[in-house]
Amino acid sequence: MMMSGMGMMGSGFMSLYWILSALVVIVGALLIAWAVVRVVSRTSHKHDDRLSQDPAVRVLKERYARGEIEREEYLQRLRDLQD
Repeated sequence: MMMSGMGMMGSGFMSLYWILSALVVIVGALLIAWAVVRVVSRTSHKHDDRLSQDPAVRVLKERYARGEIEREEYLQRLRDLQD
């Protein structure tokens, strides 16, 4: 009779083990996803920052803002500068 009581207690601990293991895996996956998003976001911001510091891009943006060039010409010249 005592053995069956210990068996139930053991299965309770096994359930707790599986739940905690699943939580560790889920938290680990979330941390990895967060890190990847952060790295990718940082990389794209660096590209945008570098491009916006380019004097040619700055002049192009100013000309577009003043209405000296149309949107299509602005986008084409911006693509040309990015290459």
